[in-house]
Amino acid sequence: MICCGIALACAGTVSAQVPPTAAPDQAALLQSKDPKLAANKKLVFDAWRAIVQGAHTELASKYFAQSYIQHNPNVATGLDAMIAYMKATRPVKPIEPTIHFPVIAMMAEGDLVLLATVSYSPDPENPGHNYAGTHFDMFRIENGKIAEHWDSVAKDPAALHYNPNTESKPK
Repeated sequence: MICCGIALACAGTVSAQVPPTAAPDQAALLQSKDPKLAANKKLVFDAWRAIVQGAHTELASKYFAQSYIQHNPNVATGLDAMIAYMKATRPVKPIEPTIHFPVIAMMAEGDLVLLATVSYSPDPENPGHNYAGTHFDMFRIENGKIAEHWDSVAKDPAALHYNPNTESKPK
């Protein structure tokens, strides 16, 4: 019994978080033996760089369906609402060749694409510093366009003014 107690007491001190790390080559993540899955991943990759990162909302209809469904609790559903959100939360920037977030993985199955990125949040145990975690975005592709989006963002009124391109960084 005493041994079990000591083992449990030490368990919390033995392990520590291993921060997520980015894949070394984003282009390699776009590959698939299935051409449709590769095309779906490329669509999400290009849309992210152009719209989420670059705020080129004039290109939104190239990547997103008019009937776009949004499951992030901070953004209204619909293509027009997504465009308004992007315009309100980030400046237009040149479209870069890669996603600025450290991309951990990009997976496609059927009509779904999952993008996992390193995200940084304030460390409650170390004020003034951030800790690394993992953020997930999932997209459903329909007729060659993004038709639906899910992510792991909690409801927060501050998100209406949050630009993840500048505010999710290590400290």
